[in-house]
Parts: sequence; structure tokens; C-alpha cells
Amino acid sequence: MGRKKKENMLVSAGGVVLLLILAGCLFLLYFSRNKNRQEESQKKIGAVYMTMNNPYFEVIDEKIKAVVRSRGDVMVARDSAMDAEMQNRQIKKLIEEKVDILLINAVDWKKIREGLEAAKMADIPVLAVDAEVYDTSLVEGTVVSDNYAAGELCALDLMKKREGGKILFLIQKPNKSAVDRVRGFKDTLDKAGWPYETVGELDCQGQLEVAQPMVEKVLEERRDIDVVMGLNDPSSLGAMAALDAVGMLPEVLVYSVDGAPESKTMIYEGRMTATAAQSPTQMGTVTAELLYKKLAGESVPEKTTIPVELITGENIGEYSLGEWE
Repeated sequence: MGRKKKENMLVSAGGVVLLLILAGCLFLLYFSRNKNRQEESQKKIGAVYMTMNNPYFEVIDEKIKAVVRSRGDVMVARDSAMDAEMQNRQIKKLIEEKVDILLINAVDWKKIREGLEAAKMADIPVLAVDAEVYDTSLVEGTVVSDNYAAGELCALDLMKKREGGKILFLIQKPNKSAVDRVRGFKDTLDKAGWPYETVGELDCQGQLEVAQPMVEKVLEERRDIDVVMGLNDPSSLGAMAALDAVGMLPEVLVYSVDGAPESKTMIYEGRMTATAAQSPTQMGTVTAELLYKKLAGESVPEKTTIPVELITGENIGEYSLGEWE
């Protein structure tokens, strides 16, 4: 065999070896990318929020994502922009993408049924997060704040400050959590026999930019408002902007639910009366814990309720103004 022929054979053999090494690397890379840090198949979590135009949901999302990333898994989040039909389409798209579990923060607790039934048909488990759904048989579990208690706490504080009054309510009818807050507020006043008149109920979708012009319109027609009860901090802050523009703050008492840093600052400054604080950090932590229990084949509670606490001018010094609870 000639020298040149031997050299060609060595080059060919070397090329084969390099190809085998490259193939092996690609094989390992593929499977390593599809494994999480527990050396299990990488999980894909889908999350659909009613809106991300609210820092509260941003905190929940980041808390869950931090846990998901720490385990080497993937999370895909979608913003439904307060559109129930869009939310159902997003759920179906995530089902097509073969997520292993869905976290759903429903825009409308009844209209979400279409998406939930699609997930059921695809055998994908669902956890309801921060908002209940009408048919709980379509979800594995629900994680919510104690929304009724949030309304109760606001009403109890109001009764300490006033003997009666005219109340403007900011509501969100399709959202069970929002409904429960206002119901807890009204029930507490009614049971105590506290006299009040309802000035109006404005369905503002829990959005500052929707609440503000709606309250401005009411104020163009009447100014006899003593109290505002908002379903959440963005809506209450919108009402406060409208009230402030006509010099009605802080005489009008403004109650809310969330405990956002902006609201705590307003309470510290004596402009907002109180907010029943939720804990988006705890909401995210608990949700992450439950989703991994479900993925591991374990059962999860039908309903997990996270306590709330009232922040007022009297106890604001016990809280950090720049952080969520």
C-alpha cells in the first residue's frame, strides 16, 4: 500500500471519528436540554393571566417562574388583556404546545369554561390562581386570597370611623374574587345595621385607566360621596385621582384590596384610608408548590385560601412602603 493511500485512509478514519464525536455531542445536548435539574423530563408550564397591567400579577408570575427556573423547567405566560375570548384562545394554543400543566387566572369565572373543557379533553391538569372558576370540577385546585374577609376588614374599619354614609363601589362582575370582596363589605355593614346609601356600582374591570374616567363622570353629576370601596388598588387609585382633581381627598374615605406599594404610600400620606393586603409572593410560592405536587402525581387541596390583613394609617409603620407583602 502506498504512502499516499495510507494518508487518505487515515484522513477518512479521522473524519468518521469526528462525525461520531459530533453526533454524540448533539445527542447529549438534545437530551440534556430536555431534562430538568432532577434528571426528569423537562416540564412545560403554561400560565394565562387576566392582565399583566397590574403589578400584583407580575409579582405572582415572577415568584412562580423563579421556582420553575430553579428546577430547570420552562414556563410560558400569556396576558389576556381582560378579554375572556382571547383567554380561551390562549389556553387552546398552550394545549397545542403540549404544556404539562396550566395555571389559569380567569378573566370571567363562567366564560372560562370553554378553555377548561379543552384542557380536560387534552388531559392537562389545571390550577386556578387568584380567581375562582364557576365549575370547580374542571380544575384540580384553586389558590385564592380570603377575599370575603378582605371586604369584612374594610367594613369593620369604616364603622369605626363613620356612623353612616354614601358609598361608591368599584366592581368587576365577572370576577368571583372581586364579587366576594364587595359582598364581604356589604354583608358586614348590613349585619351591623350600619346605615348607608349606594351611590353607584361602576364595573371598571379593576383597571386604573378605566376607573378614573368613570368616577370623573359620576362627580360631574354629584359630589355627595362619603366612601369609595374599590375591588382592588388600581381601581381605587383611579378613583382617588378623580377625587383629588376636584379637591375631595382625603375627606372621602377610600378603601381597597391588594396592598400595593403605591397604596401603602398613599395610606402613609393620609390620602387612602385602608387596603386589605394580599400577598402575591405567598400566592406565587403556594401555587408553585402545588403545581409540582400535581406534576408528581400527588393530590392537591380543592381550595387553598391565603389570609389577608388590613393596612391603615394606624399600623402603616409596621409595613415596608416599597414592597409587596
